[in-house]
Amino acid sequence: MRRLITIALILGVAAMIGYALLRSGPRIPETNVLVLELGGRLEEAPAVDALQQLMARGLALPTLLLQLEKAAADLRIKAVLMRIRALDIGYARVQELRDAVSRVREAGKPVIALLDLASLNATRELYLASSADKIYLVPGFLGPFAGIAGQYLHLGGFFEKLGIQVEYERVGDYKSAPEMFAAREMSEPARQTFNELLDGLFAQIVGGIAAGRGLDAARVRQLVDAAPSTAAEYTAAGLADGVADQEEILEREGLEDAEELLWDTYLQVDPRDLGLRTGPQIALIFGDGPIVQAERGRLPHRRTFAADTIAEALEEAGEDEDVRAIVLRINSGGGSALASDQLWRKLRKVSEKKPVVVSMADAAASGGYYVASGANAIIAEPASLTGSIGVFFLRPALSGLYRKLDIGSEILARGRHAAIAAGDEPFTPEQRERTSHFVRALYQDFVERVSTGRGVSTEEVDRLGQGRIWLGEAALARGLVDELGGLYAAVKRAKVEAELDADVDPARVIFPGPRKLIEQVRNLMQGELAGWLMERTLPVELPEILRSAPFLAEGDLAYLPPYWIEIH
Repeated sequence: MRRLITIALILGVAAMIGYALLRSGPRIPETNVLVLELGGRLEEAPAVDALQQLMARGLALPTLLLQLEKAAADLRIKAVLMRIRALDIGYARVQELRDAVSRVREAGKPVIALLDLASLNATRELYLASSADKIYLVPGFLGPFAGIAGQYLHLGGFFEKLGIQVEYERVGDYKSAPEMFAAREMSEPARQTFNELLDGLFAQIVGGIAAGRGLDAARVRQLVDAAPSTAAEYTAAGLADGVADQEEILEREGLEDAEELLWDTYLQVDPRDLGLRTGPQIALIFGDGPIVQAERGRLPHRRTFAADTIAEALEEAGEDEDVRAIVLRINSGGGSALASDQLWRKLRKVSEKKPVVVSMADAAASGGYYVASGANAIIAEPASLTGSIGVFFLRPALSGLYRKLDIGSEILARGRHAAIAAGDEPFTPEQRERTSHFVRALYQDFVERVSTGRGVSTEEVDRLGQGRIWLGEAALARGLVDELGGLYAAVKRAKVEAELDADVDPARVIFPGPRKLIEQVRNLMQGELAGWLMERTLPVELPEILRSAPFLAEGDLAYLPPYWIEIH
């Protein structure tokens, strides 16, 4: 029976691959409105094989950016209509979409946004929509323009009630991750950092909406406090141009004679037919999620930034004579200290052969920034979370819980400090001193890596470090990044670093490439499908702290940011 299932899976995957290879491009009429459906979570990396296509949770951001780039160059596309539903992406990637919309408008193509949602806060979706020429709302729209907020839990009191004492050592007053587990409230350095982040991001959102809607920034701030919610309130405030469904919008904008071209059909249009992607090759490598050492089967449904896979891809791209430069896309809040260092050294080695440019997505903080600092150049969006140069060590002392539950526990050790990590009792003064020593040593390694990679003194890195997180806009002013922008800007910088003609549009080649058919089937049999189904059927999405659990559970030393920051 197992053999029959395997054969059926092989034939099924082969059929999907054959279909993808044999299908021809669509016939596109001469006058079209490209309709893009935006909502949910956008994948960071495009699927490169049939199994990844099957298990993808939605359209990948680079694929969506390419559709907008094609629309700007395609004479058959007269306008773009973005139907925006509730988004589950960070503000940096919203800014990347806004940048792409601006390039379409610069090409003389009007862009129309249709907000199609009913939610408790539509700030993120309005921010994206405000990059368009016009904003319409569906009948029944409801979405307060309420601003942004971050929630920070402190579990110290809860653990104390359980009899658990959380022991930690850290370098950097702003490295506040242990506060989540050991404190009852936010420290002043942490409060300062998060208030600065919220102030900076809020200013970017207000400025973007004000510019897009032709409003004064002070007026936009007033509107946030008033929290307009209904379609009538939006239009009265100048945040929208009217209420209409898709067909009515096309009539109002004089596009009723144009064909509605759906995004999934337009995907099949080869960019080379429009004069795009015809130049020399640039490699794209995607690191998304917690940084770990090994990928354990390359599960496409699980977001991990696996050092072994990324290092192999960097090596392969570095050896490929057709590849002129490499763009490493990082969307990570950090992870394993050892894996971060291995990737930093690999970046430095590969960059001696050809340029490596890092493109930061929503975050490249702590271990993510550690890796990025090894590149020739770093590009970040204004809202990208970066920096967090700092280190902490944390472990629970469970002896109080054991006493409450009447559990006996003994540790026999050889070596005075052998029980530091496994100990159930709080630190002794000597154990605390030794723990502090190796945490300081790890911090010094971090500082020296950034100093070497960025070409600045260790004193300056330490001044900007201490665990502090910066928005990309602030990081640029402090020399932690080199330019503002997304993947598009990173490719432009890679062209400069590789001394390519400014007028050529490089071909983008994703590394690592498609897996062999037998490998895809083997991974299916090893449980990828079961994991994918479980993730699809869970009623809620796991928080980042649980997605980061693998290396924490294994006791790895980690470079992580203060808290797992999600701003809503």
